[in-house]
Amino acid sequence: MSGGNKVDGSVSILPEEIITEILTRLPVKSLLRFKLVSKDWYSLITSPEFIPAHLHKYSTQKSSILLRGFRWPEHSSTLSFLHRKDTTTFHSLHIPQSLMYNHTFMRNYFLNPQISPNLSFILIGSSGGLLCIKLCDYHGIDYVLWNPATRKFKYVKHPQQDFQLLMDGFGHNGKMNDYMLVKIGRLFHSPNFDAVDDDQLYEKEERDFVLRALVYSWRTDSWRLVYDCRILADDFCSRGQAVSLKGEFYWHLDGLRDIILAFDTAKHVFRWINFPPWNQSTLVEVRLVSGGIKDSLACCVFPYDGSTSITMDIWVVDESGSGVGNEESWTKFLSIPFLGTLHQVFTWGDKVIVNGKRDGHILIYDPISHEIIYDFLNPYFSSYHLDGYVESLVSVDGPNNLEAEHAPV
Repeated sequence: MSGGNKVDGSVSILPEEIITEILTRLPVKSLLRFKLVSKDWYSLITSPEFIPAHLHKYSTQKSSILLRGFRWPEHSSTLSFLHRKDTTTFHSLHIPQSLMYNHTFMRNYFLNPQISPNLSFILIGSSGGLLCIKLCDYHGIDYVLWNPATRKFKYVKHPQQDFQLLMDGFGHNGKMNDYMLVKIGRLFHSPNFDAVDDDQLYEKEERDFVLRALVYSWRTDSWRLVYDCRILADDFCSRGQAVSLKGEFYWHLDGLRDIILAFDTAKHVFRWINFPPWNQSTLVEVRLVSGGIKDSLACCVFPYDGSTSITMDIWVVDESGSGVGNEESWTKFLSIPFLGTLHQVFTWGDKVIVNGKRDGHILIYDPISHEIIYDFLNPYFSSYHLDGYVESLVSVDGPNNLEAEHAPV
C-alpha cells in the first residue's frame, strides 16, 4: 500500500465529527484546496452548517484590523491589514484589477476615451468576511461585494428606483442570517408606489421631506423600498460611516444638534436616539463607536477645551431598561486618556482602538487593565479609516453557494 493510501485510510476511519472539528479550525486557503479531496469533503466544506461553524471557531479568533488608507499627494487609496499578533506591520491587500476595471465607468471610458474617469473606491463596511466596496465617479455609483479570502466578488445590481443618496451602510443581521446594504436618502420618483411627488412635497412643507431607505438583501439578491419618518432636508449631514449591530444600522447626524438615526432591517422602521448628555459649556466631539461595545450601541464624548490632560468618555446604551434610546438609557462605560485630533473609535475583540486623524496615531486600549498597550504613529497614510476583518467561506452570491473552480468527480 502506498503512503498516500495509508493517509486516505487513516482519514477515512476518523468519525465525521472529528474531521469537521479539525477542518473548522483551518484557514480558508487550506479549505479551498481540501474541498477537492473528495465528494464528501466538498459537501462538508460547502454545507450551510459548516460555513458559520468555521466563521465562529476559526475566523473570529484570528480577526485583523482592516485599514483603508489615503496617500497624499498621490491621491491613491489602498487597503491593508494589521494582524492581531503583529500590529506593527501593514500587510497590503491586493484589489483585483477585474474588480476595478470591470466597472461601468471604466468600460464607458474604453468606449469613449475622451471622457476621463475619476474612479475612486470607498469601503462601506466589513462583516463576516465580506467587504462592501462603493465605486464611484461623477457618472454614478456601483456597489461590490467582495470576499478577499475566496477571491470572489459580485457587483450588486442596481435598484429600479431613482435615488438621491444621503448615506449608506453594510452589515449582518444574525437573526435573519442576511448581509444587508442600506441606502438612505430621498426618492425622485417611484412608479411602483403611490406617493406624493418629492418636488410637490418640498413646496408644500418647505424643507421637510419623507425619509426613504433602499435595503439590499444578500439572501434574496433583491432591493426593498421603505418609507417612514420625516426629517429636515438641509439641516444635517452624516458624520462618519454607519455602525451596524444586530441587524440595526446607526448614523451620526450633525445639524442643529447631534443626533443618531437608527434603522431596523428586520422591522423596516426608523427611530431617533439622543446622545448622552454632556456639559453644554464645554466644546466636545461626539462619535459613534464602530463595532459597538459588547453588542450594544456605544459612543464617545471627547472635550477639546485646550487642557493639557484630556480623557474621552465611552458611553453604552443600557438595553435592559424600558427607555432605550432616551438620554437616561446611556451608561458611562470607561474613560480613556487621549491627546490629539479624534477621528474614530473602534472596538477589536475586547480592546478599544482610537484612531487619530491629523496626528496619525493608532492607540490600543485595554479596558480590563485600563492600560494603553499600544500607541503607534502611522507614517504611511495621510488619513485612514479602520474596520474589522475576518476571513471566511461566505459566498458573495448568497447562502448555500460557495463557488468552486471544480467540484470533485
